Amino acid sequence: MKFIACRICLIMIACCVSWGGGVKVASAADSCVPPSCSTPTFIEQIAEANWVNLDLQPTQGTAGIKAALALAASTYANQPVRIRLAAGTYADNLGAEIFAQRLQRNSTTPIWLVGASTGTIQLEQGINLLGVSYLAIEGITIGPETVGAWNATSHTHSAPQPLQAQAGIHIAGEALYANQAGASNGVLNTAIYGKYQPSHHILIRNVTIRNVFELDAESGEASIGQGMDGMKFNQVEDLWVLNSSVRQTSRHGIDNVGVHRAVFANNVIANTGGGQGIEAKGGAQDILLDSNVFYKVRRVELGGESTDATYYFSLDGLWNYEALRMVARNNLIIDAREAGIEFAGCTDCTAVGNTIVYSNSYRAPIDQGTVFGGDAIRVHDSAVLGAAEGAGSDCQFWNGSDYVTVNPCWGVGANAPAPVQRVLRSSNVTVVDNVFASYAAHFSNALGGSTIPCPLNVVDGTAELHFNGNYWYNGALALPASGCTALPEGSASHFSTSVALAAPGFSGTLDATSISSLRSSASAWLTPPAASPLASSAIANSNLGTLDYLGHSRASNATIGAIVVAEGQTGATRVFTGRRSDYTLSHGANGFSLVDANGASVNISGAQRLIFSDAAIALDIDGVAAQAYRIYQAAFNRTPDSGGLGYWLKAMDGNATVTQVAGGFITSAEFIALYGSNPSDAQFVTRLYSNVLHRAAEGPGYNYWIDTLARGANRAEVLAAFSESAENKDQVAAAISVGIGYTPYP
Repeated sequence: MKFIACRICLIMIACCVSWGGGVKVASAADSCVPPSCSTPTFIEQIAEANWVNLDLQPTQGTAGIKAALALAASTYANQPVRIRLAAGTYADNLGAEIFAQRLQRNSTTPIWLVGASTGTIQLEQGINLLGVSYLAIEGITIGPETVGAWNATSHTHSAPQPLQAQAGIHIAGEALYANQAGASNGVLNTAIYGKYQPSHHILIRNVTIRNVFELDAESGEASIGQGMDGMKFNQVEDLWVLNSSVRQTSRHGIDNVGVHRAVFANNVIANTGGGQGIEAKGGAQDILLDSNVFYKVRRVELGGESTDATYYFSLDGLWNYEALRMVARNNLIIDAREAGIEFAGCTDCTAVGNTIVYSNSYRAPIDQGTVFGGDAIRVHDSAVLGAAEGAGSDCQFWNGSDYVTVNPCWGVGANAPAPVQRVLRSSNVTVVDNVFASYAAHFSNALGGSTIPCPLNVVDGTAELHFNGNYWYNGALALPASGCTALPEGSASHFSTSVALAAPGFSGTLDATSISSLRSSASAWLTPPAASPLASSAIANSNLGTLDYLGHSRASNATIGAIVVAEGQTGATRVFTGRRSDYTLSHGANGFSLVDANGASVNISGAQRLIFSDAAIALDIDGVAAQAYRIYQAAFNRTPDSGGLGYWLKAMDGNATVTQVAGGFITSAEFIALYGSNPSDAQFVTRLYSNVLHRAAEGPGYNYWIDTLARGANRAEVLAAFSESAENKDQVAAAISVGIGYTPYP
């Protein structure tokens, strides 16, 4: 996926961010659009012949990877280096994380750590990089696929053990002036305080991180240690994390502190422990969460909680927000334990077009009879922590030859005048065009106690809230009338209190142990059937981009949220977040079969349309799609173009007949150019034989059609008859035998 140097529209904030730097205020006429990127990444701008290739084999273990990074730094400092890992398991022969430092590159000399195109590349240790730039990690897996059986008595696992690492991937910047006193005569020296040389231009793509948690924990999700992240980024700028997955980590799925200009798109984060599914805090700026799936995480956090003053890094030198201009859009969030979306110390932050689902099996967490989770949206302030509040006081400083630990860092010790205990307030929070659906109707006081899982829970602060066009579903119950913060949009919300929706695919098909299965099954049920109550719920005053996550027009009433909650996975249309190339589609005597990238069979029984992130395939090769393909090809004597076919396929799905479609074709400029502006019946029939059946007309057949026209048949009927003839069906059969590609029309 090419996703670099896009002009991203930060919905509802009235600014466009160029990831190359700079912010411009958008006028009403400005054309902010969702990402549609064609600019290559920095690694894809390097000519193939220019790469220095360092090829590794699994027998070299993690030490081989560390050695290759060192070789890239010492011998090939001025050349682009691609470290290519052959398929297999790279055992930990270091006894520690794969550490590298000071890999300072530029756009012409990047380092690309990349796995082989086939097979799994599994690393049995994490990666820890300090002070790096123009570095890409792609196509690798960190951590074991499974862990051994759990012994509840000894609190141990049999082999294999979970990975022991601070994070699967940890990338950080370097502190500047850290060895100088942060204060002079009690006055904070802001010229040096909190300054970093960030790591920058980092690309993480198609990476899997799994089972990173403490040895004495049953799982990452159940861990009480809360010490290991999937990915951790400190003081990083220009960051892209794409098409990757994180599951079973004891703390955060992805932790961001002092990160500026970052995109997290098309990732799956599942079953994380005491931290957040994702967060961005400590002076973070311009962060986009787009089209990710979060499953059984604690929270999806816009901002963060209680940043350690040592790590706070802002571009503007201000210490009054955890995150500035952070947007979550088009994400699917399933069974978040404490809150679907939480704003914590977040300024100018937006949640737009997300789908937040609580399944029938969801239960809000309870501690000694008190409910402490289950909120759809939570808003609160944060604060900066100093050493006295439990924060650290040291940081990494480059002394000219190595990174050393400085303590206290900038005088962050207990007596330093750092801006600790400063409240970082949430402000200007926008929540628009999202779906919030609780199938178990858990937004209620049914659990007892004084605390209710709330649609909106403003814990503290006075943030200005902007809500509009959100859809709320709470089973057959109304939303709580008391005990929660009132929704700002009030009666403008869509409250569904009478129509029960079937729970979507949470029994058996949503596989929490398989990220590949989760990626497909969690989205397969998200297109609303025509009879779904959601399908007819219009979006009021929508401020979304032109297209939604699936590429469908936002003008459609069916595109509420990222992708809309539906009634099951047995419908005619199945939707997948993966690309067409991630799946193998075949057709045999028993019908169509679909296999994902891991070789697992995907149930498409009864499906007629498969919608992938970049393509759509019609399977009704004996039905409407085949008729649409044949009449298109018959009319124009060419393979149908994808967009045009999608248009006419939608028309025929809406009960337009082949003859009606033929009538539309006959009046088109292309048809007139092919058949003439006013052909005689003889000319018309002759050209039908040539363009449709690709042969000369024969006597009896030719005479039959001339006579048919003479007796009053119109030409659209005759074109449709040629299209649906047995001879034409035989000619077209091979071209559509493995499905019909098309572009869905809004």
